[in-house]
Amino acid sequence: MVKKIRFALYDKSGYMSRLILYLCKKNYQMIESRLFTSLELLKDCAGKGEVDVLLAGEEVLEEVMELEDVIPQIMLLSEGEMLREESKYPLVFKYQPVPDIIREVLSEVADNDNIYYTQQNYRKSTAELIGVYAPFGGGGVTETALDLTKKTAKQRRTLYVNLELFQGLDFLFTKEKGKEKADMPCRGMSEVIFYLKQRKEKLALKLESLIFETEEIEGIATVEDYRDIYQMQTEDMQYFLNVLTNQTEYEKVIFDIGFFNETALYLMTQCEKILMPQAVTRIQQSKESAFRRLLLRENCGQTEQNIQIVQSV
Repeated sequence: MVKKIRFALYDKSGYMSRLILYLCKKNYQMIESRLFTSLELLKDCAGKGEVDVLLAGEEVLEEVMELEDVIPQIMLLSEGEMLREESKYPLVFKYQPVPDIIREVLSEVADNDNIYYTQQNYRKSTAELIGVYAPFGGGGVTETALDLTKKTAKQRRTLYVNLELFQGLDFLFTKEKGKEKADMPCRGMSEVIFYLKQRKEKLALKLESLIFETEEIEGIATVEDYRDIYQMQTEDMQYFLNVLTNQTEYEKVIFDIGFFNETALYLMTQCEKILMPQAVTRIQQSKESAFRRLLLRENCGQTEQNIQIVQSV
């Protein structure tokens, strides 16, 4: 029997209606959510063991405290007057964008080992994996990967995964002139790799808390420290790909590959195609040829055939 994570939102003011609408719109396959305006109904469901996570406003703290023995995770929406250290429950700032609120909640739930759900495959066919890579520097790999993500996202749900050594996506979060610049998400593949190493079972849920969104792109930012990406072993990548293809709803996953070792090579062998910006100079052409020879020596002839040369964006 499938066991989902059961969310309860307790609200008397009507503020959480936008949260429940967002959850319904996102249609997280591992989550069931329900909005309560009656404490008695909430108590009844919680007493039956039908609530895993409760999100409530800090103004009803005294009411929800009596439920802590029957609900594994209680979180409070805070207006900012209370410090996190002063609360026995995790606090989430109330006046921030709904996606940011949900990401914080999902991150807390993913880290709670007392909350369980049944892992399952949500699709009949796996997602298409596409790599973008150049064995020479300055080839426009990131620009090509982002452009492809924007185009494919118009028809199919697409995830962009940044596997570069350094962050370079701040420009995505620069709004129109005269408006504030949003902060670039600092969490990303460093946290994914930590989860992969721990083999934590709620990785799919953790990914949902790490994905950044712009008007055109859903993506995972790169590592905070370049050394983290070299800690990712082949078996870690295998587990990561399994979660992406079988436990998320993305139809395409585009990898912006900015490093090379055995793990990166394994990823390329799993991609249906590798897009490579066209080599322009003689040195770039020489490096492309050397890379192709390497693939053949490593018995990756099919991967070599899957390379598609594209014009740099």
